[in-house]
This record gives sequence, structure tokens and C-alpha cells, in this order.
Amino acid sequence: MPVWLGALLSAPCQAIGNGESRTVRWDCSSGKAVYTNAGTRSERIEPLGVVLEAGHALAVHWPPGESEYSLEVFRQYDQCA
Repeated sequence: MPVWLGALLSAPCQAIGNGESRTVRWDCSSGKAVYTNAGTRSERIEPLGVVLEAGHALAVHWPPGESEYSLEVFRQYDQCA
């Protein structure tokens, strides 16, 4: 496991929405950590500060040779072929 991914998985990331918060459970594959908002309302992912609409996903990855991670937000069904 890459060091950056271990650090992300051990960080206390929270999905905050509708007055509630819960721990983000990352799905790791292809060098990325992905979280999907399966709820019906938007959520804010902290401490990353990203707002996800219902049905959208957040992918986090650290490309080789780069000095920081990258974030990508997409609609989950857009990634299916």
C-alpha cells in the first residue's frame, strides 16, 4: 500500500450532511481511493472540504512524481460502461 493511501485510510474523514456525520469508508482500486455518496442529499467530506451531491463519487490519488494528491468528483454511473 502506498504511504499516501495508508495516511488517507487512517485519517478521520467524515461525510457530513443533513445535520449528521459518519465515517467515510474508502473503496481502494487501481491506485485510487473512492468514496460514493449513496444517500439522497449532498454531503461535505471533511477534512478535504469537498461537497458531493447524491450519487456522486470522490476519487483521491497521488500520481507518481507529483508533490500532492489529486481529487476528482464524478457521477458514479459515468464511470460504468
